Amino acid sequence: MFYRPQTYQTYRPTDRYFQMKDVILLNIGNTHTQMARAEGGRIGPVTRLTTAELLAAGTKTGLLADQPRLPVVAACVVPHAAACLREQWPERRLVLADTDAVKEFDFSPMKARNIGADRLMNAVAALELFTPPFIVLDCGTALSSVAVDEARRFRGGAILPGRKMLRLALHEHTAQLPEVPLQDSLPAAIGTCTEEAILAGTDLAVIGAVQFVLENIRAELGAPDCPVAVTGGDAMFFLAAIPNLTAAPPDFTLRGLARLAARLS
Repeated sequence: MFYRPQTYQTYRPTDRYFQMKDVILLNIGNTHTQMARAEGGRIGPVTRLTTAELLAAGTKTGLLADQPRLPVVAACVVPHAAACLREQWPERRLVLADTDAVKEFDFSPMKARNIGADRLMNAVAALELFTPPFIVLDCGTALSSVAVDEARRFRGGAILPGRKMLRLALHEHTAQLPEVPLQDSLPAAIGTCTEEAILAGTDLAVIGAVQFVLENIRAELGAPDCPVAVTGGDAMFFLAAIPNLTAAPPDFTLRGLARLAARLS
């Protein structure tokens, strides 16, 4: 069964801020990067740019240019980008998030070195919303989930292609199928033309896949009602299509980085 858009839970910001020194936070994804300054414990306005723009500009962009003395704490899922940042910013203190810096969870069930920094910081940020167990679903280029059990063990999760990646796969690996733009509404299950058929086959299928993955993660955690926080650029589509999910704040991954920065300061 596929669910039609409905009211979903929304994160309610509080007055809880972290006591920390001034720092620049970077969430560097495959496609886009978020940048913000954490000043006196408060995360300021978030700037969004493409990761390609960040790599091309280096320290000559945004807060990095305006605040050359501030250290940077980053979650980076692009190894090439991490190497470029180290080369471009030799004079700036740069901390890249990894499992060694995260003290909130037990990583013994995992091959910890393989965990993406964004998934780590999302799990840390989720502690502001929930008491474990919980799940975080990040809806970006890929759809990635992380699960933390009641004992605060980081259990891992699932990674599958996002909506745009599914469309690109059909377009790039066939002779005639077009690349169909993303849309916010759910398509009909029966497409009356090629474009509508692609919408049905990608959007409805990925909703079903996410629902099935979440159901099975909850079963393995032994927590059928554990909450799910949803973040990422395509979050609104899944929040509208799947019931009983929680909308994370727009600066969600940055909040995880802020907690890390507080420990390092």
